[in-house]
Amino acid sequence: FALIGVLVLAVGPRTVFRNAFPLLYLAFLIPPPGWVIDAVTAPLQHFISFSATELLRWLDYPVSRSGVAIEVAQYRLLVEQACSGMNSIVGLTAVTLFYIYLLHGSSWRYAILLMALILPIAVFVNFLRVCTLILVTYHYGDAVAQGVFHNTAGVALFALALALMFLIDAGLRKALGGRLQ
Repeated sequence: FALIGVLVLAVGPRTVFRNAFPLLYLAFLIPPPGWVIDAVTAPLQHFISFSATELLRWLDYPVSRSGVAIEVAQYRLLVEQACSGMNSIVGLTAVTLFYIYLLHGSSWRYAILLMALILPIAVFVNFLRVCTLILVTYHYGDAVAQGVFHNTAGVALFALALALMFLIDAGLRKALGGRLQ
């Protein structure tokens, strides 16, 4: 805020307002405090672990859950903060906001609509990641699931989240035409 105040004095409020997005985008460089991350990720960890175990139990896999600890066959897995979706939410928000700014900068209503979709997409993709890791652990063992596959799945599913966002944007633009533009 001090930087914005200095910029208003140096170049004027009109110039600062015209460049508001790049200035506010710099906020992604500041990590949120730990208590914020804990408050946001705890419910997501429980939701994702519950949803994954219920789906896999419905598919007749020997899976159970105690809090965020998941037991599958003889293995015990923990849904950590990283698997709760917080990193995906922040990363997907940053990329999506930049995408919106480049393609839809003048349409605030449409930008808000796309931003509202970030959370469900990130949670869904992290749900898929946890399910995939449970299945890989069950079929191939803990060493495979927690090795290179763990990071690879994260990167691949983040790419899936971006692809979903772009596909939803294309579908919305086609369905809505110029009404929100």
